[in-house]
Amino acid sequence: MQAISKTRKFEVILEMLEKGYTVTLLCAIAGVTRSGYYKWIKRHLVPSEKQLKGAKIKKILECHKK
Repeated sequence: MQAISKTRKFEVILEMLEKGYTVTLLCAIAGVTRSGYYKWIKRHLVPSEKQLKGAKIKKILECHKK
């Protein structure tokens, strides 16, 4: 049996939150820390300032080409 990656555990936690379960409960069941979950959310789901600036620049360049 293969071990489940932390990334997959975090994805499942995110899905289960929509069903009304708490982060604390889901992290305990999955055997991961809440802080680890929130760090994963910040890295993977919340765009960084650099990503936001890049998107703005891309939009400006696209408008300039028209």
